[in-house]
Amino acid sequence: MKPLVWNFCVVGGKDAWKEVVYSARMSGVPAEVKDADVFKMMVRNDYSSSLEHIIIKFDVRLSKGNAPEFLEHRMVSHSGYSTRYTEVSKGIGKEEPAYEVILPLHLIKDPAVADMLKGSVKDSVQNYIEMLSLKAPREIARYALPFSQAVGIYHVTLNLRSLLNMLSLRLCVRSSPEFRCIAAQLYFGLLEEMPELRGLLGCRGFMKGVCPENDVTGVRTGEQHSFYPVCPFKAPKTEVYIPTTKELRSGPASERFNKEKAVELQEKLFSKWADWR
Repeated sequence: MKPLVWNFCVVGGKDAWKEVVYSARMSGVPAEVKDADVFKMMVRNDYSSSLEHIIIKFDVRLSKGNAPEFLEHRMVSHSGYSTRYTEVSKGIGKEEPAYEVILPLHLIKDPAVADMLKGSVKDSVQNYIEMLSLKAPREIARYALPFSQAVGIYHVTLNLRSLLNMLSLRLCVRSSPEFRCIAAQLYFGLLEEMPELRGLLGCRGFMKGVCPENDVTGVRTGEQHSFYPVCPFKAPKTEVYIPTTKELRSGPASERFNKEKAVELQEKLFSKWADWR
């Protein structure tokens, strides 16, 4: 199966963004500035304390191995699936018992590697089943579960500041394929609930106008890494070029940045990632 986000919602619905405006007015933003402009200014300028008033909830399913990477975003409150108390073939969202795994087979070009991965997973799951049949406790048998087991299942609550930070990091082409898939689904879920954010969200380079990934071989410099997607903002002399901080200090020739084109390029990538392609 693919990594999955579901039950995405913004507490307060379509008007939730006005919470940010309210807090901004309290801090002294004058009444003559339109509400929509206030909200965009707070996001664009990273006045992030006001963004914490917007609360977001969703459920997510990812691999056992990538779950710790997700939980590194420490400002996330979560309740999770327990492999100690629940047999792995059962649980949330399963109409019948199934051992679900997440494998990026669409990114593996060598059939031999794909076969090795599938064989390893099959053996691990079979060992888990056999240990349970021998009356081993679930909390012992689970040590046999593979990295790919889709048991990283969480009900998540976080604020908008934390979500924007997560997206800025995980919508980068250097993020892991599984996390890019999760982040892309969150991106489109957030825009559906808060369309005011379109044009303000993306990788760190897009959101800040300068990319912090200096000298990253295979992504920003040198020969393109075969496993990473091509960064849409790396090429100088284009209308969507976003320099790294090092390139900016050296004074690169600048063109007028085409924001709409940049959003279009990003969303093509994000759609592909969200679909696990």
